[in-house]
Amino acid sequence: MNSSWNEAPCADSQRETGPGDAADPGYVAYHACTKNHSALIQPPLGDAELLLKGNLDRQRSDFWTGLRRQSRTQLLADARHYTSAYRDVSSISQGVDKVTNNAANNAAAASDATPIVMAGHQPTLFHPGVWFKNFALQRIAGNVGAHAINLVIDNDVAAGRSIRVPVRDSIGRVSYRSVHYDAGGAGIPYEQAKIRDLRQFDRFDQEVQHAIAPLVADPCVTQLWPHARAAIRRCEIAGCALAQARHRLEADLSWQTLEIPLGVAVRGLPFARFVMEMIDDAERFHRVYNDAANHYRAWHGIRSTAHPVANLGRDGDWLELPLWVYGNDHPIRSAVWVRRRGGQIELSDHRGTETGLHSVTLPADDRDAAAIVLAEAASPEFKLRPRALMTTMFARLLLSDLFLHGIGGGKYDQLADRIICHFFGVTPPALQVVSATVRLPGQDRNLTRPHTIQSLQSRIRDTRYHGEDWVDTSTSKNQQLIRRKQELLEHVPPQGKRADWHRELTTVNRTFAGQLQSQRQDMQAEVQRLRLEASEEQILASRELSFCLFPLDELVDSFDQMLR
Repeated sequence: MNSSWNEAPCADSQRETGPGDAADPGYVAYHACTKNHSALIQPPLGDAELLLKGNLDRQRSDFWTGLRRQSRTQLLADARHYTSAYRDVSSISQGVDKVTNNAANNAAAASDATPIVMAGHQPTLFHPGVWFKNFALQRIAGNVGAHAINLVIDNDVAAGRSIRVPVRDSIGRVSYRSVHYDAGGAGIPYEQAKIRDLRQFDRFDQEVQHAIAPLVADPCVTQLWPHARAAIRRCEIAGCALAQARHRLEADLSWQTLEIPLGVAVRGLPFARFVMEMIDDAERFHRVYNDAANHYRAWHGIRSTAHPVANLGRDGDWLELPLWVYGNDHPIRSAVWVRRRGGQIELSDHRGTETGLHSVTLPADDRDAAAIVLAEAASPEFKLRPRALMTTMFARLLLSDLFLHGIGGGKYDQLADRIICHFFGVTPPALQVVSATVRLPGQDRNLTRPHTIQSLQSRIRDTRYHGEDWVDTSTSKNQQLIRRKQELLEHVPPQGKRADWHRELTTVNRTFAGQLQSQRQDMQAEVQRLRLEASEEQILASRELSFCLFPLDELVDSFDQMLR
């Protein structure tokens, strides 16, 4: 066990059970709410203070306590400095200082530290369910007297620079239209993706407003985008501008949160010291990480070796770590590898000199000295960044006292829990999973339509194979055919002697079906109509549409109601 993290052992740290074992706690399944204006908060909102107090009350070693204090001091200073570049932060700290009479604050008083509640997401124009997490963040932090900090995950690869907007054509049909805020930009981390088309960025709000106008008269993109224009001229990075604009809009709503990009949060000694815990025991960390990923896949019956995360690789004496490295001149992310050679530790992208990224050599016998070297190695051409699981481990173990995840993060961070448990030997800090479903105004889902389609399809089949239930039974011909079909079904020949019987039964069914052709065509037309409506409904009632398409007042009112 890693001696630096000498805490009370994790409850599961001695347990190596396989999938299906009765002793294994398994994994929690989180699902998005299907009902409009409904929220998933698990554990419930009222448990936040209890969760926070439990996390604060954990006994920690001197190393753990010291590193957490150092990490949080740097985090708060950097978050205030970063946020103050585009909004006033004085009222944020004052708001925290006013809240003193609660159990969580009293628990933190012994360590002279105000608690930190944290959430995080990529810098995108995400859907309202993600934005609801930010709303819950500031509400929970206000209730428990904590700092609220949003971590902008800017080391993820940027997706296409557009949003999908539902539109109606001249005859009322609904489809998606992609509206771009920039050109290209995919394939590199958000923090590297500079703006390419400033004119397109400037007119984005007008194009969105025009596209969504038949459905929403007052989308909040009109309030958001003036902030985005100001931000893009400050930072020139598309993701940075989107995150700052959204956070500036939150200031207009009096949300009391700080914000910091991951690329800023991992600068300096605390993150380097955290990384050294894994580097210095890389062989065991490598095994624990891969065992956890294999366990998750086995439990869920997942065949893909890339899901939910790929196993860490090995190449001779080189071990892959869950880290990325890239630089301004070489922005494509490269995996980080480590090996021990003599009295040194080599950290490298393991691709030679072709990328232009330099390897770092660390002393092998002194973690603190090695962390200093690693921290000082950071430069515009050597940006060391954590991958997903390591990001939330760092955020939950060192930066915050309570972390709020979305559905995806909550699902996959159970894998991080297993790594924390088996590598560090400590009980993972409690977290909350927060998300919501909000649809465009007037677009509540019609849950009966799929059942109607299924019922019609069943009737269409009946007209082909059970036409006797549908035809006019008053005619003598149909009466004779019905009687003959009953006789055929009552006297089924033995296997191998049914050819003539089958031909006659088929003839009877076809005779009935021919009489029902008009009814069948009407039902088929109705199915097509309902399918088209269902397809349009999927677009209009999607929970994945960008929050900037929604009226701001309605979103905020909805968020407030869901937190009551």
